[in-house]
Amino acid sequence: MILGRIFCSQIKVMEWRNQYDFDLRNNLDVWRIYIPDFIDKINDEIHILNDEEIDKSAAFVQEADKLRFLIGKIYLKKLLANYLNIHPKEVGFSFNEHKKPFLTKLPSLNFNVSHSGDFVVIGFSNRWLVGVDVEVMNTNVDLYSMIYSTMSSVEVHTILNSESPREMFYNHWTRKEALLKCVGIGLTDSLQDFSVCDGLNLVPSDLASFVSTWNIRNFVMNDKYSVSVAYDASIRVIRFYELSND
Repeated sequence: MILGRIFCSQIKVMEWRNQYDFDLRNNLDVWRIYIPDFIDKINDEIHILNDEEIDKSAAFVQEADKLRFLIGKIYLKKLLANYLNIHPKEVGFSFNEHKKPFLTKLPSLNFNVSHSGDFVVIGFSNRWLVGVDVEVMNTNVDLYSMIYSTMSSVEVHTILNSESPREMFYNHWTRKEALLKCVGIGLTDSLQDFSVCDGLNLVPSDLASFVSTWNIRNFVMNDKYSVSVAYDASIRVIRFYELSND
């Protein structure tokens, strides 16, 4: 079997900047959006969305899910418009066979969106694929059934013997989600067949795509959220930004 290489590590400290230049170059830009700060702006910005996107937002039963979707979609378009120097309504998406969106006019500019709780997290990369995942570390989740149904035997041992099994589980869960979103195949039934422990991991070739080495970096945000970012090891610089509501 051909195996791919995944290197996983944790980020202990990062600075969320609120000054931005939208000059992506060869960097990976990671943005976070605090949803409560932008709820009052939805009505002023919803014209950015097309009819299909508005109809999709109306299908959500839970208001919190609807707000996460709307803010994620609106500000994805606004951020992309700034990178591309175009109007947000000009941002158009196409979809691959696994329904992963890409820019119709500029497929080389890659992006990925995730939202959970009060945050939307978006990653942008020029040329290289990127995957992001954010999850509230929910204390109501049946932790042990999730561990045994989604983790490899090595990961089960690592998680259960850690000082904080719940946090360690979400570290691994978001790493797997970020990798699968990066490659563009979505969740699979084979989550137990590969590991994303700290250090070097070998994974099946379909999870490595054509990239020689992936990096997956993980961090805890606001003591409540686990966030992971997966990207090509060719990327050397990650910049972290917080969107201002000014």
